[in-house]
Amino acid sequence: MNFMDEEVIEMTKHARQKKRMENIENQLLHTDIVKAIKEGQLKIEDETIEFTELGFYENQIKMCIPATFEVMEQELMDIKYPSSRRPEYIYTSESTSINVTMKMMEQQIKEEELEDFTEAMMTILQKTQPTAKMLDIGMNDVNGAQIGYFDFITPALDNKIYNLMFLFIVGKNVTMGSINCLKKEMNIWKPIAYGMMETILIENKLLDEEGVVG
Repeated sequence: MNFMDEEVIEMTKHARQKKRMENIENQLLHTDIVKAIKEGQLKIEDETIEFTELGFYENQIKMCIPATFEVMEQELMDIKYPSSRRPEYIYTSESTSINVTMKMMEQQIKEEELEDFTEAMMTILQKTQPTAKMLDIGMNDVNGAQIGYFDFITPALDNKIYNLMFLFIVGKNVTMGSINCLKKEMNIWKPIAYGMMETILIENKLLDEEGVVG
């Protein structure tokens, strides 16, 4: 096999991958993603992603995530989330390239302040990570609760990472969740991430300082 043959094979492979991605993106555009996730199955071409509802903070927060996601191992957690203020919940895919996190923050605000708080969080992120490319910011009413969100792309070693961050109020405390994946997986996982966010259910019971329902 000469160089030209290898080039043709590589170009053909790339064209097939591109066509497959276009087919998946088109399928997702015509799928009620939130409904599929809530029902527990999202079909993408010949693959089915199973979803399950998880409870956080004694079931005060519920959200659907892929059923195969597991709690991230401590060793990997220390590498990917080295800060002592890391999220309290971190779930990851088998490849560890797609992650879901949840953390209740110390800040207490009123619901009408959530939009300004979301904008402030985005501004802080822009200042602390000036290489981040901001994409979108907004507010959604999800199952009767206000959720602020913004998404962005950040560089990381030899990859770029797509991040969706969302904020909402539980009791009186702001809670921040995130879903991230590699940028090359973004065309598939961005709509799925938004769909997962829209499955959030919040029970507004007050927690004590140790996160126990009172």
